[in-house]
Amino acid sequence: MKKLVLLTFLIISSFQTINSQEKNEEDLISSGKWHIEYMEMGGKKMNLPSEMQKMNWVIFHKGGKQEGMENGQKYVGKWEFDKKRRIIKTNDLDGIAEQKLISVTKNKLIISIKEQGSEMIMGMKKQ
Repeated sequence: MKKLVLLTFLIISSFQTINSQEKNEEDLISSGKWHIEYMEMGGKKMNLPSEMQKMNWVIFHKGGKQEGMENGQKYVGKWEFDKKRRIIKTNDLDGIAEQKLISVTKNKLIISIKEQGSEMIMGMKKQ
């Protein structure tokens, strides 16, 4: 009987941990202003100079609003997070795009974007 109770407790705890990690990813994504730090394509990584980082950023607000700046041009869009697929879906200047979440921490956001058959990895940081 004790084993059954312990097993049930472990299963419930595991589901709660998974659910909190998924919620935590969305909370981290929407936790501030993300500046593009680097882009990587075909194994070649290009770090953006700090002046360019200031002109290329995005904020994912809770509730689905997105604000950003691309090469100095401000824009407003919409976003949503598909927790199961770990996809950030955006609708903004570039139209509708799906960006695969690679990782997110308190200060780093790394996504993968497929464009014209090529994959581009974009690393962002909070400033």
